[in-house]
Amino acid sequence: MNMAPASGGGHEAVQRSLENLASRLEKTRGLRDGHALLHLAGAGGGTYVLSAERGEAAVATSEAGAARSGEPPVVEVMGDAETVRAILDGEIDARERFLQGGLRVRGDLRYLSDVALELGLLRHPL
Repeated sequence: MNMAPASGGGHEAVQRSLENLASRLEKTRGLRDGHALLHLAGAGGGTYVLSAERGEAAVATSEAGAARSGEPPVVEVMGDAETVRAILDGEIDARERFLQGGLRVRGDLRYLSDVALELGLLRHPL
């Protein structure tokens, strides 16, 4: 599999990929209420919040809404925006990039792994 992310178009491309992920998440059995914070650097970077409540998922570009909930994030991802976009779009292997140190993840890794497997973002659990 190609390990170099393709050019993705910055903020709009990252936003599209996250919105696509949100709509796919709504169809998963493993989705639970909570939010994930994505701290992304580089072109298209910024702080993104992917939240789920009662089977619906949404994306925002600020952690202000998530902070108001008073709940810590279920998962927090730190990395390059283009790399994350390429993972979400299936262009590069998420597990390989994670094991190479291309992403930092903290929180409920088992939950992240289970949902990523269900979505087809991972072929093998973390």
